[in-house]
Parts: sequence; C-alpha cells; structure tokens
Amino acid sequence: MKNLKKTLLSKIMKVVGSISLFLAAIVITPTSLGLGYQPKCPKELLK
Repeated sequence: MKNLKKTLLSKIMKVVGSISLFLAAIVITPTSLGLGYQPKCPKELLK
C-alpha cells in the first residue's frame, strides 16, 4: 500500500510540474514579446 501511494504521488507531482511549466511558457512568451517591442523613431526626429 505504501509503495502504491509513493508511485501515485510521484506521478501526480510530475503531472503538476509539467502543467505548471506549460502554463508558465504560455504566460511568459507573450509578455516578453510585448515588452521587448520598441517602436521605431521617426526620421524627422533624428535630424
């Protein structure tokens, strides 16, 4: 019974870890793309 509980717990923890990494990738990617955007400066202002 203890062995079954340990294996079940480890499998559940692996699934939770995978889900959290997947959700983190979904959240981080658009944020970094949005914050990394820098608008171009008009050439009139550079003169």
